[in-house]
Amino acid sequence: MEDPSNSKMFDEDIDEAEEEALLKSDDENDGPKTNVSLSVLRPPSVVELMEDNSLLNGPLPIDQLDNGDDEDMSLDKEIESVDVVDGDTNGAGDKASSDSDDDEDDEDDDDDDDEEIKALKEFQAILQELSVNQYAYDKYVRLCELSHTTGDLDNIRKAYTTFSNVYPLTAELWQRYISVELTLAQSEVEIQQVKKLFQRALKDYYSCDLALEYASYAPRCADCATIWEEILGTYGLNCYKGQEFFKLYRQQYPEDSNRDEYVNSFLKELRYPLNNMEESYIEFKVYYEKNKEHFSGKEDIDWEEIDAKYFKAKEHLKKILPFEEKLQSLGTNLYRERAEVYFDYIKESDKFLDENVLQTIYERMVADCCLNADCWLKYIDFIDYRDEFGRPKDLQELPLFEQTPDEICLRALRNCTWSPELYIKRIQVLEKLERSKTEIQEVLESAAVAGFQTPEPAVAVWLEYLTYLRRHTDWTDPDECDIMRKNFNLAWTILGQQWGVLADCNCEILQFWGRLEYGPLQDPKKGKELWTTVMESADNALKSGLWIEFALLEMRRDLDATRRLFSKALNTPGIDNPLVITSAWERFERCNGNVKTLNNCLKECNKFKQEYAVQLTNFSQQKSQISTAKATTKRKSNTQSETAAPPSKQAKVAEEQQQPSKPQVPPAKKEATFKEHENQEIDLSKDHLRIFLSNLDYNLTEDEIREELSELNIVDIELIRSGNGRSRGFGYAVLPTEADVEKALSLDRKDVRGRPVFISSVLRDKEQRQKFKYSAEMEPQKLFVKSLPNDANQSEVENLFKPFGNLKDVRLVYHKSGKFKQIAYVEFEQEASAGKAVMALDGTDIRGHKISVAISAPPPKRTAGATTNPLKMLGLVSKRNKVFDQKPRMSLIPMSVRKNLTNKSTVPTTTTSKPSDATFAPTPAPKSNADFRRFLTK
Repeated sequence: MEDPSNSKMFDEDIDEAEEEALLKSDDENDGPKTNVSLSVLRPPSVVELMEDNSLLNGPLPIDQLDNGDDEDMSLDKEIESVDVVDGDTNGAGDKASSDSDDDEDDEDDDDDDDEEIKALKEFQAILQELSVNQYAYDKYVRLCELSHTTGDLDNIRKAYTTFSNVYPLTAELWQRYISVELTLAQSEVEIQQVKKLFQRALKDYYSCDLALEYASYAPRCADCATIWEEILGTYGLNCYKGQEFFKLYRQQYPEDSNRDEYVNSFLKELRYPLNNMEESYIEFKVYYEKNKEHFSGKEDIDWEEIDAKYFKAKEHLKKILPFEEKLQSLGTNLYRERAEVYFDYIKESDKFLDENVLQTIYERMVADCCLNADCWLKYIDFIDYRDEFGRPKDLQELPLFEQTPDEICLRALRNCTWSPELYIKRIQVLEKLERSKTEIQEVLESAAVAGFQTPEPAVAVWLEYLTYLRRHTDWTDPDECDIMRKNFNLAWTILGQQWGVLADCNCEILQFWGRLEYGPLQDPKKGKELWTTVMESADNALKSGLWIEFALLEMRRDLDATRRLFSKALNTPGIDNPLVITSAWERFERCNGNVKTLNNCLKECNKFKQEYAVQLTNFSQQKSQISTAKATTKRKSNTQSETAAPPSKQAKVAEEQQQPSKPQVPPAKKEATFKEHENQEIDLSKDHLRIFLSNLDYNLTEDEIREELSELNIVDIELIRSGNGRSRGFGYAVLPTEADVEKALSLDRKDVRGRPVFISSVLRDKEQRQKFKYSAEMEPQKLFVKSLPNDANQSEVENLFKPFGNLKDVRLVYHKSGKFKQIAYVEFEQEASAGKAVMALDGTDIRGHKISVAISAPPPKRTAGATTNPLKMLGLVSKRNKVFDQKPRMSLIPMSVRKNLTNKSTVPTTTTSKPSDATFAPTPAPKSNADFRRFLTK
């Protein structure tokens, strides 16, 4: 039996505890107001959201968590007070124990506070960094993580909003953010805001997981039916996931509550090619047989029509399933292969699938291959074509993805800011939509700050913009003609300032400008000056096509000047196709010249043809002689290696006695060694076991080379020496097996005594020689880094690039002397990691060195066809045409154009303003000879 005294004491403890809790609650309510802490409102996982019925019933109102009118009360403190009451009620009213628990809770609170303060400081620091470099993708990801750690709703919203303003968010990031807003949404306005977040998220990327969450959220919205129409019209068409959405819809609208919607869902589903669609067909068939009485008298259930659509969809399913299975089998990182499968998938299914299903495939493609600009371009073309000709009337719209080509362009540029083709496509789309010049100019401005790594993309975008202006210029209006000239001037100036002599090496912009000056701008004199600059730049003077176009343009102005151009072109050393020039000149004279000019033309052209024929003949003979000599040498060497035995000592002595006697000078010991090497027979049969070593230290001996290359089982080493016996820095080594040769080749450029040793094969057959082991093509996953500090090392470069993804290889490049060239190649496993590293690290300062980071795109090598020009082979090409001897960029601009160039500080910020609004500097007065003499005498 229970002791009454103990029971009374227990009741008193409860009363004291309740009183203490109430007093504590009153004290807290009197404190200063603060924001609601989100530390206990951590976003649940996707699985929790799908399994939690609270999404349907609505979350716990905030006013129940903080007593309604007190926004300042900390949820952590409130939970503490509840824990105290519960503890005492359960009999744990011991004072010492309670104090100990309070102390532990205080320590935990202090640790949490410290963590939140650190997170807040880092949060503010990253915001500051992003204000300088807005394309640092990983910084945005970190910002979102820190926002949840700070526990402040404003920080969370700011982080995700800042991120989404620059890049589209992944489905995972949207899920985490929306889960926070879901927890807090109570009023109708807040519920509608969450709905808009779902729609924004689903427009960024096609995501079935996010669409399922949206479907689970639909019952909380007033327009639930509209939401389901959006979801079924888009995600219900997915081959593998579509059936899941229709089943979930029928759970929301069971047959008892809305039979018509229940039946219509089957009718919609059975017309699309969905995986396991026979299950839905059987389910609907069984349902119909059980409920025939409800369908009597209704004309909408036409089984012949249903069967026709069902079996048609099933035939389509057989055709697309191989592509779906192939997509499922590909690894997550195989982006190129995935894009190629999608291209084939779309090409094949375009023959039979309706446009709605096709559009869902396009959306899946750009979601899976969001960094592939070609995927976006194909999608834009598809929508553009559909909008131009219209879709069939029986097809419903896709509300979530009912977008214009321009909206898809904007989505594409948020993913692929480095693609000039997308900027060009958007200019064309906006022009087709008849948008204003200001909007199209904004596209150009966006491209200007996109951070292209080479000048060619910038030139391509400028050319497209100038072409657009040409189509929309009134040539009868002097002001618009002046604006056109100023835009060309601005393009040439900006590109020159950004890229120097590398900008527009072929002078495409000046060619375009010159053509317009000869034509609608009606200033042939300026056109000639521009084209003269074009022909003096790079190797344009060697291109016969440009000479002919220049002559045809000049023909509009001056026939005599045209003749001089033809003559100048014909006498240009190294021109690629001079016979085309002679033919064009003859045609010109027959149409425009007189007897005298025609005879002069024929005389000069015939003389050139004769000389050219002689050069071709000589070149052919020389080539034939070289080929014959090589064949003879090869036959002799093969015969000697197969049949001839090494000469005996007696034969050598007899041969020496037959030769004329020479003064007997006692040779040095080292010279004798060198002579022995010269007379040594080379065993060609061992070429496959021999390697060639070069760039060796001149003081290295054979034994020291063996020590430095201890990884190799070297059978024999032979250094090539000069007449005085000194090593010439290269030699041959013989290895026991072909596997050892392969191992040796992998050690190419190994550091030996501070110099990279070059190791290569010595096979005589060029086809069998070791090829250059580094790609000469563009590699999107590899970066070219230059301007590194002189003391940079391998580990430092690796640590610099590791945060952006898994590294495959890091290679620092050294000069043959062993000096670091301050450049490196960094290869990632994924292309996306390389793109992030470029955005984040290009221009970074490392110990006073501003490094340059770009996608590895080596300049194209000269092709074999480039050496077939006989004039070049004969050494008649003028040295002045080499690219390395180009004049400075400003010197290539004609004087009449250069006068109009502005200072950097006065470059206009707009390209379509009237002349009165431009901020060009006034044209300075031309300098006289006396002015230049004064400069020289200072």
